Amino acid sequence: MSQDNPDYAALTDAAAALVDLPIAPEYRAKVIENVARSHAIARPLLALDLDDGLETGPTFRSEGP
Repeated sequence: MSQDNPDYAALTDAAAALVDLPIAPEYRAKVIENVARSHAIARPLLALDLDDGLETGPTFRSEGP
């Protein structure tokens, strides 16, 4: 399995087993398809090289109604 062409079926099965989540056989293909789609959407963000010196911004806290 390479990062350019991951084995989405194996990743899906491993993640489901890790959290003890059964996937019904009739839904498995679509779950795998959605994992692949999610990875395609996240790929540009995952490829972004962040500076190690970056710090998080302040947290917004509403004063409430």
